[in-house]
Amino acid sequence: MREKDVTERFDNLIDELETIFDNLNEEGARFLKKGEYEKAKAVMGKVREIKKIRDEAENLQVKWEGVFQETSRGPLKRKRRDKKRKTFPRGVKTPEKDFAIPIMEAVEELGGAGSVKEVLKKVFDKMGKRLNDYDLKAIPSHPERFRWENTAMWCRQRLVEDGLLSSEAKRGLWVLTEKGKNRLEKERKKKEAPSLFDENK
Repeated sequence: MREKDVTERFDNLIDELETIFDNLNEEGARFLKKGEYEKAKAVMGKVREIKKIRDEAENLQVKWEGVFQETSRGPLKRKRRDKKRKTFPRGVKTPEKDFAIPIMEAVEELGGAGSVKEVLKKVFDKMGKRLNDYDLKAIPSHPERFRWENTAMWCRQRLVEDGLLSSEAKRGLWVLTEKGKNRLEKERKKKEAPSLFDENK
C-alpha cells in the first residue's frame, strides 16, 4: 500500500537522523577529549538542530498514520525503534563536589564574576583530563549541553545555597562572594601546608 510505503520511509528517515545524531555526539566528545571546547560546543549546536528535525519527523509520521487510522483497514503498525544506546552504571559521572573549587577558581580568575559560558570554559580547562566518557556525552533531552556541564550547573546551585556564590547576581552571571574567596584562600593554604611526610623536613 502507498500509505505503508510512506510510513516505512518515515522510519528510514528517523533512523538516519538518529545515526547522524549519535555520530555528532561522538564527534563532540572527541573534540572535548582533545581539549577543543569551542569546536565541541559548535558540534553540539548541530546535535540540537538534528534533534529538532527528528522530533518534527516523528510528529509528521504520527499525523500521517492518523489519517488512515479511522479507515476500515485499521491503524498502521509502526516500526519499533528500540536502538540500544550505550548505558553507564550509576555513580560513573564525576561527582558534583569535584566541580566546586574549579568553579570558584574560574569565577575568581574572571575578576570575581563571569558569564555561564566564560566560567564553564575555564572549568573545562581545569577539569578536562578528569572527565570521563560519560561526562563528555550530550544529555539526550538537552543535546546542547554536555553531561559535565549539567553537573557543574547543579554544583553552582549548591555553591549559591552555601553562600559561596552570590544568590543576588543577575541571571546568567556567576559572582564569587567574600565567603567564597575565604574558602578558596583556605584551600590554597591547605595545599601549601607542609606534609608530615615531606622528605625535606
